[in-house]
Amino acid sequence: MSTLLMTELQVPGVEWRVPDPLVTESPPKAYPTESLPPVMRDAVYAMVEHVMAPAVLAGQCAIAAVAYLAQTRVNAPHLHNQEGMPCTLFQLALADSGDRKSECYRLAFKTIEEAERATRDGYAATVSEIRRMQAGLSGKALQAFKEEMQLPSDPRSLYTDVTFERIAGDFINGMPSAMWATDEGGRILGGHSMKSDTIAATLGGLVKLFDCGKAERDRVGEFGNGVAYDRRFSMHMLAQEITVRQALNDPLLQGQGFLPRFLMAAAPSLAGTRLLTPEKLKISAYKTPALQRYWARCKEIARMQAHVGPDNTVKPPVMVLSPEAELVWLEFYNRIEADQGSLGEYGGPLKPFASRSGELSRRLAAVFALFEGEDEISRKTMIAACEVVEHSLGEWARYLGASATESNGKHDALELLGWLKEYPDVRTVTDILKGGPRKYRSASKARNTLATLTAAGWVVFPTSNKKNFEVNPHELLAETANPANPEKTQVTARAQRGESEANLGELANAAAHAERDVEKIRLDSPAIRHDEFEYGGQFSPDSPNSPLLVPAEPATTGQWSMEI
Repeated sequence: MSTLLMTELQVPGVEWRVPDPLVTESPPKAYPTESLPPVMRDAVYAMVEHVMAPAVLAGQCAIAAVAYLAQTRVNAPHLHNQEGMPCTLFQLALADSGDRKSECYRLAFKTIEEAERATRDGYAATVSEIRRMQAGLSGKALQAFKEEMQLPSDPRSLYTDVTFERIAGDFINGMPSAMWATDEGGRILGGHSMKSDTIAATLGGLVKLFDCGKAERDRVGEFGNGVAYDRRFSMHMLAQEITVRQALNDPLLQGQGFLPRFLMAAAPSLAGTRLLTPEKLKISAYKTPALQRYWARCKEIARMQAHVGPDNTVKPPVMVLSPEAELVWLEFYNRIEADQGSLGEYGGPLKPFASRSGELSRRLAAVFALFEGEDEISRKTMIAACEVVEHSLGEWARYLGASATESNGKHDALELLGWLKEYPDVRTVTDILKGGPRKYRSASKARNTLATLTAAGWVVFPTSNKKNFEVNPHELLAETANPANPEKTQVTARAQRGESEANLGELANAAAHAERDVEKIRLDSPAIRHDEFEYGGQFSPDSPNSPLLVPAEPATTGQWSMEI
């Protein structure tokens, strides 16, 4: 700020200084996109190019979609149990509003969503027809009809806005496999199931489902009571950091082992760099060969046998480790374990997260191996899984770390500073308590947050009674504290924290892959059989746009199968 401007903004009795930045955490590291299986990796780069989203979001969505398909088809190798363990995954990706979370999810889950809709449409039509047939029947005739023509079970397996109680009830009523997926993660972490009166039971139930596929419910309600074993359940959340910040710092969610089971990644915002050209507007993501190959592989996996028994238990074969992969895993496990000591990188609050790394890498390796068409987990696949898991651990360390509480306080101070700049007439603690944001209407909260701003040089109390304060007019971080323009706020803050380099890296990777001859399958792609496509603007009947609904004797088994 110029001397003239500082003079114009002088307040009697106050000497302004350049204030300290309030939020100084390090930027996220580049997502290990190159470690993904080749077909998945190229699809991620295609999403980055067409959607202009961070690779973090595309990568997390692609992994989640494949994990959903894999969880009924393979088990991950367990250290001691020869039957293995579920390859289900819990995932979380943090990104700002407008960073294309929904678009990445839509492309990654395209064939799955289409098949889910087709299956449920078929189910609804069948139920409607059965009810039409029984209309007018009564007495023994109605009873005989119901015994002969049972209603099929609802084939739903994807949930977005739901409670854990409903999911547990559906498992008990016969559902074998499901995923709770949303591009609004606040719906899960801030929803009904996570309120104080139900949170302990919800967390315990989610952890059991993750560990061994057990669902249990003993409450009176409409969703059913009982116990279900050997089910499969994954979670996939895309969320704005501000909507889940309180939950991610909740000691209960960390201490019960819920959050440590998540693969977490944070996306650097690309806002301000996503420029369009007339040429880009003419290119359709749906005609991109890289995405076509990814969708084709998803269809192939969906056509594989889902190991669901007559009692709806899921008991797939184990995807075993090759000797070379086992050596890779041992080195990874021992290195992370050694760093959990009191002086290690992953000691203290990060210990629960680090202790899960070995298990998560085995689960993810099983998912990758199935996608690659491997008979056993190869050395290359295990290396890829370990790199993704270690990236997640690094993100947890960056987000939480030893100074999570301090960082949280500075985020609160940044929010209050933005509000104070919007309301220049508010200059006392009483003003904040009466009309400020709800979270600061506690006297201790308001004073503590003002103390943080004072220590950083953003607020000064010029009078001896410490009642009236003034806000530093310096504009170094003024934009970062403007709640009226959150998109600009976040971009400016990131630029000041050095995240522009990460953004440029995302764009450089996308550009490099855009220059490939995408009509040719990479030489290092796995030897996977793919459907033939015609790229003429319309998909063939066998394309991922045409999921087939295959009824599996609904009148006798009450079940439907789904083919993508």
